[in-house]
Amino acid sequence: MLWIIPLLLLILFIVYLFLIFPRLPRRDIRHLQGYDYAHRGLWNERLPENSLAAFRNAVENGFGMELDVHLTSDDQLVIFHDDNLRRMCGVDKSICECTLEELRRYRLKDTDECIPTFDEVLTLIDGRTPLIIEVKPDKRIHELCRRVHDRLKDYSGPYCVESFHPLAVRWFRKNAPQVIRGQLANGLYGTPPSKRTWFYRGVASLSQNVLGRPDFVAYDHSTDRNLPMMLMRLIKPHLVCWTVRSQHDMDVLRGRYDLQIFEGFMPKR
Repeated sequence: MLWIIPLLLLILFIVYLFLIFPRLPRRDIRHLQGYDYAHRGLWNERLPENSLAAFRNAVENGFGMELDVHLTSDDQLVIFHDDNLRRMCGVDKSICECTLEELRRYRLKDTDECIPTFDEVLTLIDGRTPLIIEVKPDKRIHELCRRVHDRLKDYSGPYCVESFHPLAVRWFRKNAPQVIRGQLANGLYGTPPSKRTWFYRGVASLSQNVLGRPDFVAYDHSTDRNLPMMLMRLIKPHLVCWTVRSQHDMDVLRGRYDLQIFEGFMPKR
C-alpha cells in the first residue's frame, strides 16, 4: 500500500500542471518586442506616474509603457494605479466611487497634471509605441473589461492586456481571443499590491491560469525563484518581468524574459 502516496502525489502534480498551463502554442508577439516598458509612464519627481506628461515622456524617449485602467462610478475609463486617491491626490476616496467630473478636480502629486482618461492616453500615444494595459481588479470586472475592449477596437497601435484578476484574463479569452493577454502574479512571499493578501497568494501559484490560459505570465522578478516559475520556464510561454529598477538587473534579466517593465532609471539604448 506504500505505492498509494507516491501515486497520489503524481496525480496532484499532473493536475497542477494542467491548471498552470498557459496558452500554447505561443503566439507571435514581435509587435511588442524590441522595447522596454516604462512602468506607469516615464515618470520622475516633476512628472507624476500615470500622467499624460509621463506618457508623453516615454513616447519621446522611444519606450513602450505600462498603464493601469480603472472604471469610475459613472462608467468612465481612467488611468490610475491605486484603488484609493490618498497617495497620489491626498484625498481619502476610492476611485471606483468617484465620477469623472469629481476626479477632474484633483491633481497628481501637487502638479498641474490631472487623472487622464483612457481615451486621452490612447489619443496621445496614437500607436507610436506599444502598450501593456493592466486591467485593475474591480467589483465590476466584466464591465471594465468590456469597456476597455470596446475602446481598443478603434485603436490601431500595438498593445496587450494583463491583470492580476484571473476573471479579467478569462474575459478576454472568451470575448476577445485575438487580444494578447497576460496573467500578473507575485511570489508567494512577495509583498502583494494591495491588502487582499489572500487573493494575491492564490494568484502566485499560477493555478488560476486554467481560467484565462494567458499568452504570457508577468511576474515580480524579485520573487520568481519558486516552483511555479521553474515550471513556467520549462513550459516556455512568453514571460514578462516587473518591476526592474536598475540597469544591472535589466541586463541580467534580458535572457530570462521576453519583455521588461522598468522604473526609476533611464535604460541604455
